[in-house]
Amino acid sequence: MNAAIVPASTSALVVAPAPAPPPPPPPPGGPRGRSFNAVYNDVMMRSEEMLPDQVVHVADLRMTPEGHIELPGGTRYRLNDHARRQLSSLLGLRWQKWFESASGEERAEEVNRRFSRTPGEKKIRAWKDPGGEAHGIARAVLAPTFTPIDDARVIERMHTMMRGLLDEYVFTSVQFTETTTHYTAVHVEAFDIDGDRLHPGWHLRNSEVGASALSLDDHWLRLVCTNGLMVRVGGKRSLYRTHRAIEDDQLAAALVIAIGRLPERWQISFAWMQSAKRTPVPHPDDAVEAILGDSAEVPKALLEEAQRLVLRDGDLTRFGVVQAITYVAHSSNKDPDVRFAMERLAGDYLAATPVLATA
Repeated sequence: MNAAIVPASTSALVVAPAPAPPPPPPPPGGPRGRSFNAVYNDVMMRSEEMLPDQVVHVADLRMTPEGHIELPGGTRYRLNDHARRQLSSLLGLRWQKWFESASGEERAEEVNRRFSRTPGEKKIRAWKDPGGEAHGIARAVLAPTFTPIDDARVIERMHTMMRGLLDEYVFTSVQFTETTTHYTAVHVEAFDIDGDRLHPGWHLRNSEVGASALSLDDHWLRLVCTNGLMVRVGGKRSLYRTHRAIEDDQLAAALVIAIGRLPERWQISFAWMQSAKRTPVPHPDDAVEAILGDSAEVPKALLEEAQRLVLRDGDLTRFGVVQAITYVAHSSNKDPDVRFAMERLAGDYLAATPVLATA
């Protein structure tokens, strides 16, 4: 059997004293990335750009000729693309098509007419406006009962409860979109399959504007080509929680449990990889089609590229199919949500691999 290096056990889940010494550098040839402390500082700074949420009656909103929305009391927000799409849906508008040739005054008149006839309340989340064009930038228009689990709360709980443990990880990717945030961290120790170094870790995805739940998935980084893979062990994610009220202690406990049980889960998914390396696939391009073809999140161009890649590389095994999909997910795609979908689908395919006895 191939030897595997098993990262630190769950006994490492202790409260770390502050200040903590700097984490050790990754071993030579290991994954490159940032420390947890560097990511923590960035997230805290980002959270300072948030404005307090505003709950308002829709009928009390007004749009200005400049395209801003004005709240009762005179506060004005610019709209980002996500907030604009939400307003379009709320008001029954086809924004781009209807207002392409309209003046600012004509657009404001139509939107305000619809505002005045729309019942109910909405919660508006906003950033500070660095350009000073308005009082802020509206980032989402949500139900008044929406209770977000913001990134700052998640990272702060990790900082308080798991900082010592997280020093064993390198953050290889941190990405923010208008609707989601993605944090990928891998352990500095690697598993080995025939000289192929695979670093286990986790991928945290969140949305402060309700576009996705808070989730933490098992993640693997293949060092040779830096593509990633997300795996569900036992059909379950390490952590999945929809946005609703949760006490800080409960949130901390959920995170500690999710990360603490990863080493045991890694052993299971590593066994799948070993078997996948020795499981032939007669028509790997058809396998790629079966994995990605029904996903509304994966563009057809990426599916076709993965098909070409798996045939060109000649690794006609389940492992080869997985690697073709995950390589295309990061090499030919810049959208972290598309990458997330492709890595999840490839992980589900890996999890269906029958475990074979190792020599």
